[in-house]
Amino acid sequence: MWTRRHMLQASALGTLAPAWLHAADNTSNQPFLVTPYVQLGNAPRHAPQESLLVLWHAGLDSVHWRVEFRAAGTSDWIRCDRVIRTEIALPGLERFGVYEVELRPLPPGSRAEYRVWLNDQAVFQAQAAVRSPSRQPFRCVVMGDVGTGSPQQKQVALQVHRYQPEFLLIPGDFVYNNGRVSEYTTNFFPVYTATEAASDRGAPLLSQCCFLGGRGQHDTEASLATHPDGHAWFYYWSFPLNGPSLSAERRHVYPLSGQTSQQSAFKSAAGARFPQMASYSFDWGNSHWVVLDTWNPHIDWTDPELRAWLQADLKQAQDATWKIVVSYLPPFQSSTQYPQGQKMRVIVDLLEAAGVDLVFSGYAHSYQRTYPLRFVPAPRPAGPVTDPGHLVPGQFTYDQRFDGREHTQADGIIYIVSGCGGNPQLHSPEQTDNPQTWQPFTVRYNASQHQFTALDLHGPRLKLQQISREGAVLDELTLTKPSAPAN
Repeated sequence: MWTRRHMLQASALGTLAPAWLHAADNTSNQPFLVTPYVQLGNAPRHAPQESLLVLWHAGLDSVHWRVEFRAAGTSDWIRCDRVIRTEIALPGLERFGVYEVELRPLPPGSRAEYRVWLNDQAVFQAQAAVRSPSRQPFRCVVMGDVGTGSPQQKQVALQVHRYQPEFLLIPGDFVYNNGRVSEYTTNFFPVYTATEAASDRGAPLLSQCCFLGGRGQHDTEASLATHPDGHAWFYYWSFPLNGPSLSAERRHVYPLSGQTSQQSAFKSAAGARFPQMASYSFDWGNSHWVVLDTWNPHIDWTDPELRAWLQADLKQAQDATWKIVVSYLPPFQSSTQYPQGQKMRVIVDLLEAAGVDLVFSGYAHSYQRTYPLRFVPAPRPAGPVTDPGHLVPGQFTYDQRFDGREHTQADGIIYIVSGCGGNPQLHSPEQTDNPQTWQPFTVRYNASQHQFTALDLHGPRLKLQQISREGAVLDELTLTKPSAPAN
């Protein structure tokens, strides 16, 4: 199987660190191991009254927790005493708890104030964005390949904080190199729970906006035999559970490996999230997002069951103004470092038929944007398509009239790679502004510096900006639907 693991230079912990180990940035945040952060939870669709989940990590002896919340601008606090604790008990780690409280009801599109109490003392307070209703404009951020604890990751986090998104989506590779509890402790949480926003610290993003996203290679392929604290993605995140029906024994699920006791400990902590949370969809504002499990070399998106789920999910979202798919493994990209990896082209027919507007990917540590395009695959031999390096040739049609300025209605899907969120190693930087090295479908390529993708959605108009770690706009375009004026 084709892999890039040995080509990545991001640092990794060589030993299993205890869960109580914290970077200096968080030492003042006791009694927390990780300070509170917000999640969408298993709430894929709009509701008349919205909700948020608040999660935090703490020791098991801290039992008298409660949370109070209110919509910003109101006076009365609502008290929540129902705190759910999931114990994380893994070989080699001191046991700890992931605590969870649901904040409900909340007005759609509002901001929620919340404060966490321990033993009748308020120990944390923050304010977070609540999902926007379909008629309310909103902004969000997409960036992949983030969690190394690097200076660049912190600088990007600061710029994202200045942009003030309602949610942040990571296509994959939340943390390097093996998706471990110990790596989240050092490489991820300190950056996004920083007590203040600064270029050498990061920013308090997790407490203010929902993080969403998919599994990348480095979130997926750890073996519990060698990394018993691996697959921590399933411990720490709470995303919708509305994906295709899966069980741990099915062939589409990445095997955990390891001893039976290790697998049992993992499943006990992951609960219903494993493996069901690997693919899912959600609505935000007037957009519908589908997040897919893609790098996984055991999942086959030519399987009729998986295709039927994807087709049905997109069909029920036909009234959404914007349809966006997240595929960590890019269907179309130009990096000379990874010229293969065309596996996810097998779903393009479904995306085109459903009127998908954008596909976001990670994997390649660069920013890439295609023309709006349509693709017809060449006939291929029968059989599964599972290897991330699978080649899927075919015929292309490009909308070269679209320029994102004067001509803003796209005929086809725009594919974007946004993989410069924090891993110090950028891929093929020499291809930046060097079209001779690009595939014919590519119109922008930038791996000169770390950056993120910012989206502003306002009715039938979508504005995309690619913003550098220094705050410079590297690329921008506007997409419109027929009911919107072009300028």
